[in-house]
Amino acid sequence: MIASDAGTAPALARKVEGNERVAHSGFAEVYEAHAAGVYRYCLSQLGDPAVAEDAAAEAFINAYAAWSRFAETAEDGVRRWMYRIAHNAVMDVHRRRRRRALLLGRLGGDGAARADVETVCALRAELRQVLDAVGALGSRDRELLGLRVAAGMSYAEVAAAVGISEDAARTATHRALARVRTALGGAR
Repeated sequence: MIASDAGTAPALARKVEGNERVAHSGFAEVYEAHAAGVYRYCLSQLGDPAVAEDAAAEAFINAYAAWSRFAETAEDGVRRWMYRIAHNAVMDVHRRRRRRALLLGRLGGDGAARADVETVCALRAELRQVLDAVGALGSRDRELLGLRVAAGMSYAEVAAAVGISEDAARTATHRALARVRTALGGAR
């Protein structure tokens, strides 16, 4: 659980609020409507609030750069588009992590990510447990849960985002949730 949606990507929010061109383009409304959900999705995939904030900011920067080329005007189309960009930003973080680990391995480092004390202290115990349980899942299950639970997408939207049928998305998501519940001792 994040502390508040108001704290989501504050640096980007200040840039959006202070930019007349953004406000007139209609992108400010896109940001307002999707910032919290995109951040939660990034957090569900990355597990670190600071890294998730950076990925969400990167997603909105990339979306703003492509905004003039975006043709769909339906809200669900904008939403799918935003989450596809967020997915790409998350994948970029994973690629950078893999490259860093590979480089550290070549240099003799262990490549393990070290959590800073501030981040560890800021996370609530319940969030840590849930993130650990979700982190133990396979990448596809994490993706499904991120889109369905953290981003709040419908099963139809999840299915379209990952390229499977709606029934398959529903079944796979329920199974992934059951694995998380089991990992948490059935308390949820």
